[in-house]
Amino acid sequence: MTLYVEQRGERGPELVLLHGWGLSSDIWQPLVDQLAERYRLTLIDLPGLGRSEPLTETTLDSLVEVVLAKVPERALWVGWSLGGTLAVHAAAKAPGRISALMLVAASPCFVQRPDWSCGMEMNTFKAFERGLVTSPVKTLNRFAALQTQGSVRARQEFKLLKQVIADSPASSEGLVATLGVLRADLRPSLGQLRGPVTVLLGEHDPLVPVSLKDTLVTLIPDARVVCAEHSAHLPFLTEPDLFIAELDELAAQSQRGSS
Repeated sequence: MTLYVEQRGERGPELVLLHGWGLSSDIWQPLVDQLAERYRLTLIDLPGLGRSEPLTETTLDSLVEVVLAKVPERALWVGWSLGGTLAVHAAAKAPGRISALMLVAASPCFVQRPDWSCGMEMNTFKAFERGLVTSPVKTLNRFAALQTQGSVRARQEFKLLKQVIADSPASSEGLVATLGVLRADLRPSLGQLRGPVTVLLGEHDPLVPVSLKDTLVTLIPDARVVCAEHSAHLPFLTEPDLFIAELDELAAQSQRGSS
């Protein structure tokens, strides 16, 4: 299969950016120039999304295997939403490949379960799955609108999300397969994480509630958990200065730990 990979920047630590469901690596473009001044970036369209072809069989293991084959041997990983799910699984599966981990609006368990209330209701999740079959564009736009609810920059962010969706449309096959990955429960994997971990949550996120903070502190005792007070599901775009400051601190912490 063909995987879309873009590399930017010529100095600084290696940085891998993983985007969310239904989108592509273009979602990072507002920050790329600034990040490329001090990081060597690897941007990937996840298999089945954006400009990357879907896998024959899409599972967490297969997705992570393909991504690991295309990124630097050791790097700081940033995973937003679905990208965070993959980053957690990769860090648990191949800890030596990841120097530090930043999870942005990401949950170890995206869908609610009997012992887990910090997620999307299963009926809502299944409605998205059905919508992808009957009206994928409408469903994607609905999901885009949901991500921006509560953000101080909701209008601008919704416009950007729609543009990214339009510029790199994914197949229904890829959308359904990658959405299914969000059914995973990675809570047991959090205890296996090694190295510095920062979690950035949006105070008004309707998908990954900020109430997750207390639970994450328990599940990842050494993690730094930060709440972006003006953000919904896209805190890296709503409050880019905060995102970059936390990223720079995480990179510095990682370098101190390896020296």
